[in-house]
Amino acid sequence: MPDLEKYKNVLVLAAHPDDETLGCGGTIAKLSALGSRVRLLTFTDGIGAREPGQRISQLSQAAKSLGIFQYKSFNFPDNRMDSVPLLDVVKKIERYVFDESFKPDLILTHSPFCLNIDHRIVYNATITAFRGLDIFSPIKIMSYEVPSSSEWNPVSNFIPNCYIDIRSQLKDKIAALSFYKDEMRKHPHPRSLENIERLAAIYGSEAGLELAERFMIIREVIL
Repeated sequence: MPDLEKYKNVLVLAAHPDDETLGCGGTIAKLSALGSRVRLLTFTDGIGAREPGQRISQLSQAAKSLGIFQYKSFNFPDNRMDSVPLLDVVKKIERYVFDESFKPDLILTHSPFCLNIDHRIVYNATITAFRGLDIFSPIKIMSYEVPSSSEWNPVSNFIPNCYIDIRSQLKDKIAALSFYKDEMRKHPHPRSLENIERLAAIYGSEAGLELAERFMIIREVIL
């Protein structure tokens, strides 16, 4: 497992509010508790394709619960991010980093193999914004999975190669998900609380841990 204390500035990118908690909420809580400044970018309201709602206000509560230092929400079209030029998404990320004058040590973003188109667009924009330029080359980039999207791609090539112990943080993840109650489903749906807890146990067992979240390391440069 990585020594998480060395990551002082962390950037999490999530297409929709709740993706961050579903995919890496335990890790966010752990990083925050260790003193990392975790910043979160979301790109759509997560509901525009279906019905009006209050997902952004729910995001505020979830972010506070997880100890997120700062979050910003963009207003790209929900489940239609492929309808806008990728460059527009990239520029939003680059502008945020420039305006805030910070360089992340660790980036957590979507899996490139998710079924959801918005997730894939955010991944592509992340890799483009933090491409291998000298100013960004030491940044570590990892992808996370989102239940009810990642596993629904039958030809996914997601290969977990990093496991983070969330034995003490699963309760924080579940607490944050309570603010997204409209998005949670009844068992046996993949986005049920029962499944979230079971996945943590399964992922943990893969790495000799009790409870874990797993990631795919996309890029790591060692100086």
